[in-house]
Amino acid sequence: MEGLTIRKATANDVERIAEIIAGEPGAEAVAIAGCVEAARELGMALVRLPGSPQGWERSTVAELDGRVVGVVQAGEDLSFRITPRLLGLVIRTFGVGLISIWPRYKARQRVDPEAPAGSWYVGELDVDPEYQNRGIGRALLDHAEQEARWYGLKKMSLQTTTINPARRLYERHGFRVVETRTDSSYERYTGIAGRHLMVKELS
Repeated sequence: MEGLTIRKATANDVERIAEIIAGEPGAEAVAIAGCVEAARELGMALVRLPGSPQGWERSTVAELDGRVVGVVQAGEDLSFRITPRLLGLVIRTFGVGLISIWPRYKARQRVDPEAPAGSWYVGELDVDPEYQNRGIGRALLDHAEQEARWYGLKKMSLQTTTINPARRLYERHGFRVVETRTDSSYERYTGIAGRHLMVKELS
């Protein structure tokens, strides 16, 4: 796309990255958090939190005419670990409401396929809704693939919900579903059957 630049994020991009990733939380995030406001607050705080698995330091951005319009977070280890900082953030966000969130969080874990060892894992791929369907997501995936090849990795992986229309983008990019996990409690909470693990073999 003419005028599109792909670059590593800087501290100046934090709020824009938070807005793109969490400004309009998806159905899954809203269901787990309990409401749109809590999902947005937690999602944006995760981007700002130093060392977070969804932190801006792990982000690569797509910039068009000086405006950040898309974000990808990819790497070998984007695992979500509970750290003291992260736990404190969750407690501040939900307070005593954390008790009601626990069963929803556990249901989410049950539909969480494990990424293949040694794969370049795409943990986040988000494009500002105003700029979707312009090839920005594809450009970010291409960049992530270049990184994977630079590190000598032989495969890429990602997860997506069973209802995510972005699955078509991933399939056009060479990813295929290798595992699907469903859970009745997760579906009751979210209205989504489960999640797919998708893998792309790099020749």
